[in-house]
Amino acid sequence: MRLFLAMGWAGALCATPAFADSLVDWNLSPATMEMGDWTVLLGGTASGAGYVETQDGGPDRSGVTGSLLLLPRVQRELDNGWTLGAHAGLLAYHDALSGDSYGNRVLEKAYVSLDTQYGRVEAGEQDGAAYQLSVTGPRIDDLANIDNANVTFYRNPATGRAFVNLFPIRTAEFASGNFVKLTYLSPRLFDVQLGASYTPGEAHGVLPFVSSGENSADRQENLLEGAANFMQSFGAITASAYAGLVLAHDAARTPGHEGLRDWSVGGELDYDFEPVRLSIGGAWRHSNAYTFAIDESFERSSTDALRLCATAALGSWLASLEYADGRANQEDSFSGFGETGWEPSVDYIVNANLQLTLGWQRLVFKRSEGVFADGRTQAAMQAAFLHLLLKV
Repeated sequence: MRLFLAMGWAGALCATPAFADSLVDWNLSPATMEMGDWTVLLGGTASGAGYVETQDGGPDRSGVTGSLLLLPRVQRELDNGWTLGAHAGLLAYHDALSGDSYGNRVLEKAYVSLDTQYGRVEAGEQDGAAYQLSVTGPRIDDLANIDNANVTFYRNPATGRAFVNLFPIRTAEFASGNFVKLTYLSPRLFDVQLGASYTPGEAHGVLPFVSSGENSADRQENLLEGAANFMQSFGAITASAYAGLVLAHDAARTPGHEGLRDWSVGGELDYDFEPVRLSIGGAWRHSNAYTFAIDESFERSSTDALRLCATAALGSWLASLEYADGRANQEDSFSGFGETGWEPSVDYIVNANLQLTLGWQRLVFKRSEGVFADGRTQAAMQAAFLHLLLKV
């Protein structure tokens, strides 16, 4: 009930719908207010899913999950044509299975930006350049996926939290997360866009260098991040690709650990032959951080993740098949860990704001030592779900 009340509140707060004669002929626009030379806008996303799941042949469990993210921003166009902006992301509501991409933080984003003809500069709590330029293959739903999952369906019996928190597969370069950083994104020249970020440490806040973060063992400092994105069309075919890299220094090194080395590559091909559009692509990520947890970067560790996906679009209907696989090598204090998953789904785009996704998902987790809560070294689970995503 809280989820549906939150979604209704978000729609009323962020925009006023313009309903026409049909159920789909409406739109929601961000709430806008002029304050002198500044424009204030309030948008957001509301996500809700109903699901039925089972783990290792146990009883079926049904439930709902959801989240509400508010995205306020203020901006001003300067006399020289540049645009100055301030942005925030506020996770107003979420439960244990949704909306937890940034470690259960209410303030997910807080940064300023400057857009010029020479590129875009950002400073603050924001995704890194490599994540922003990443290409990991097509996806029809931004949240309900295996790779970079923002909506999940399985609770870990040992903790009550999302099972996928044990090994969150992200093939996009996500090592710097939303730690406070400085970022530059170039204009796209000759089909190529470049980006770079500098993250002083594992700190949150509005501006860089204000906080150094927690004084923890094996914390990473001076994260240097670079990325390149390529996109070009060849008739009915559009090709895109990217590569991203993050290097860092272990500021409180303990035996066996070292500085972070994390990289990712990905690509996508789109073939548009009316009335159908086919897309295929994927990504690969490699890191010396165990299960991509950057404070656990080992000298000999290797964690890899792979994503492959194909989609077909016909009018308002889309179909997708996603495969994801992650492997973390065994360390002295950690067992080898693996995760494999499949997800076929069908999506209906109601309009520019609303989409519905009907899907089925299967995940299998394995460990080389130790056991899961049921006493076994393998945990298999599957779920059927219906996901609603409202974007303003």
